[in-house]
Amino acid sequence: MTDTASHQTIVPLIGAWALNACSAEEEALVEAHLDTCAACAREARLLRETAADLAGPPLRRPAGALTRLLTAAHGRRPPAAVTPTYAAPYAAQVAALDLLLSDLGAGDWERIAAEEMSVRDLVAHLAATDGLVAAALGVPVQPPSAPGEKPADRTAAVLRLERGRPAEQTRRAWRDQADAVCRSLVRHPSTATVYLGLSLALADALAARAFETWIHGEDIAGALGRAYVLPLPEHLRPMADLAARVLPAVMSRRVAAPHDRFVRLRLTGDGGGTWTVPLDPAATAGATVRPAAEITLGVVEFCRLAAARCDPELVGAEVRGDTALAREFLAAAPAMAPVP
Repeated sequence: MTDTASHQTIVPLIGAWALNACSAEEEALVEAHLDTCAACAREARLLRETAADLAGPPLRRPAGALTRLLTAAHGRRPPAAVTPTYAAPYAAQVAALDLLLSDLGAGDWERIAAEEMSVRDLVAHLAATDGLVAAALGVPVQPPSAPGEKPADRTAAVLRLERGRPAEQTRRAWRDQADAVCRSLVRHPSTATVYLGLSLALADALAARAFETWIHGEDIAGALGRAYVLPLPEHLRPMADLAARVLPAVMSRRVAAPHDRFVRLRLTGDGGGTWTVPLDPAATAGATVRPAAEITLGVVEFCRLAAARCDPELVGAEVRGDTALAREFLAAAPAMAPVP
């Protein structure tokens, strides 16, 4: 299986494809997959037929309609907060998730979305970990956060607070806090340190928050039976880069010795890149390092693997060199999910 054929990559695009709303690249990916997957082809055909039935005769767009539509959209939900460039992926993912949450019914909030947590619990969990960043930046948080507080303890405290409130209030508190974080960043150097279970530079902490917000956004969308938009390529890149830099600490604990080896990780697709990953966190990969194994897979699939959202045995990876090491490496990657 290749990344092009990955259900996790293609399924969110099928609805847009049926409405002729995909980019040329996305359309090519979907159609290549439909040629080889009967289940997705059947769903795509039904969606396109339904879209055609609902379309009706073409209408002339009234004068000023686009302006009124954009004004109404901004009135319905706030756009992404203005923030430094390094935090743009986080601001964008907050805005995307907030849009998804904007019209949920009471029953939707209680659907189980991930790790036995409901949709509301996941939003509270995001607010809890975001709150550690907020507190480090001097932004007031509720309940107050103690220095060095662990993410799990913070989540427990916020869940106790939010489960006594209406779900919509939980959503507003999460969004308001996220926007306050974004606004406060202009006063802080990107190298400031934030503790999220481990110490991270502020820019890395915001990449980690963008990553988790995206993944839990997909969890919530899946629980609701809705599509979720992938991050922009320029937003995917810092998420993938952070995961690649965390990998050595994970591999040193989970991959068998010797640890004086390297794995070259090639992530394809917009936002991807190439990293030479040491199995020893103390090692550095020089320009002349020869990797023991090379792994190539799509950047989106790698990010979902790092988030423990896909089976390492089923990812569409191409492997060269030490196959056993490469498979061990892929099997260990989901251990990054709790970090942070």
